[in-house]
Amino acid sequence: DVDGVYTADPRLVPEAQQLSEISYEEMLELASYGARVVHPRAVELGELFSIPILVASSFTDSPGT
Repeated sequence: DVDGVYTADPRLVPEAQQLSEISYEEMLELASYGARVVHPRAVELGELFSIPILVASSFTDSPGT
């Protein structure tokens, strides 16, 4: 479970910052290169049908990305 989308893996890069927003294109690129936050097909369908995608933790009150 994650708090949102980060600039890098926060477990490996302590300076990684959480993004408040990210475009479908940017998220698709991250997902295509192995970021396992959101499946690439989910991003494609979200963009195709204009569905907002929220990446947030179910364990914290973080607003997510």
